[in-house]
Amino acid sequence: MSSKTVRRGAVAALALASTIALAAQPAFASEEPVAPATSAPAPETEAPAESPAPEVSETDAPDATAPESAAPSAPAAPSAEARTSAGKPAADKPAAEQPAAAEAVAQPDIAVSISEIGLEGPAIAEVEVVVENGSDQAMRKVDVAFSGPVGWQVVAVEHELSQIKKGKQGTATFQVRIPEQRPGFALRVFTANVSYTGGDGAGSATTTRAVPTAAPLADLAAAFNNVGITSEQATGAGAFDSEGNSFSAEQLAAAGAGPGAVVEALGASLQMPASAPGTPDNVAASGQAISLPGQGERLVLLGSGSGTGATGTATVFYTDGTTSSGAVGFPNWSFQAADAHGATLAVATNGRNRPSGYGDSAYQYRMFAHSVALDPAKTVEFVVLPANASMHVFAVGIAP
Repeated sequence: MSSKTVRRGAVAALALASTIALAAQPAFASEEPVAPATSAPAPETEAPAESPAPEVSETDAPDATAPESAAPSAPAAPSAEARTSAGKPAADKPAAEQPAAAEAVAQPDIAVSISEIGLEGPAIAEVEVVVENGSDQAMRKVDVAFSGPVGWQVVAVEHELSQIKKGKQGTATFQVRIPEQRPGFALRVFTANVSYTGGDGAGSATTTRAVPTAAPLADLAAAFNNVGITSEQATGAGAFDSEGNSFSAEQLAAAGAGPGAVVEALGASLQMPASAPGTPDNVAASGQAISLPGQGERLVLLGSGSGTGATGTATVFYTDGTTSSGAVGFPNWSFQAADAHGATLAVATNGRNRPSGYGDSAYQYRMFAHSVALDPAKTVEFVVLPANASMHVFAVGIAP
């Protein structure tokens, strides 16, 4: 064989080897670093901040085209959990790696947590953000940004963690200026954002911690501030709407929803108020925090709207300091379709009590159920109701 033939073969082999090497580069080759977030406070997402919807006057009975009374199928509950998140979406993984529907949700490879934060002010509090690398690759160029409620000053003591080896963790330290505490209930939300290269390849992870400024009320009854049910023999105390109308206690009892009765709706057992007719029996929602310990799939609210815009956001506070929230709404007790705002009909009665006595028996006056998705792996501590006084909440519960 001539030397010229040998040289040509060597060149061809070298070109083939280069092509194979390029195709076999690792999936997590060196990435461009994500621009680090600043430690300036981000806009606060405290719960809730809805403006009350205008109430509809109902002096006159609705027209003959009263809304349907058949209960629609339960809507899919909204979910918006504020949990630690990192890693690629499940859709990007091979089918063999997809978790079975019955299995628990897999924990993220990169976990971020925020230490406890006291709100006694004025003071300067030190806060630690811990980043744990559960992936099989080292995290590089790790930078942590931390923010508090709007207007709260945050100073980074140490936020560039450089590298975190697999199976190890790093801690970033911040100082927060805590202002003097104001009266009333609020959730102060703190957020940590982590950017990095390597690790699980996601490039970022986020977590929040919500801290209440006051203890929640013991139960829903402790928040009752409205009389929505009266006896047909004494209707004067009614105040469900601005005209002094109310549900009939007798008609509710006939529908299986008398004082203390259990109404089954959206998988939850909801207990009607035990209040005597003519006394406070529901909450005109205005952001009240209600203790509701338990675990399950959904938070379920039973109530009705005194206007047509009875909507808002319910926020769930878990024992680990995280929160989730979802939109809820109740149709008007008689004027709207039973599935308005995504609600489900729960109780229907004939007629209502007016200041002058029972009447409007040709029309239905109703209560509805609405739900918010929960993280079943976490324990609920309390719930913050929407800030919309046209939403009247008679019961709350957790669907297992």
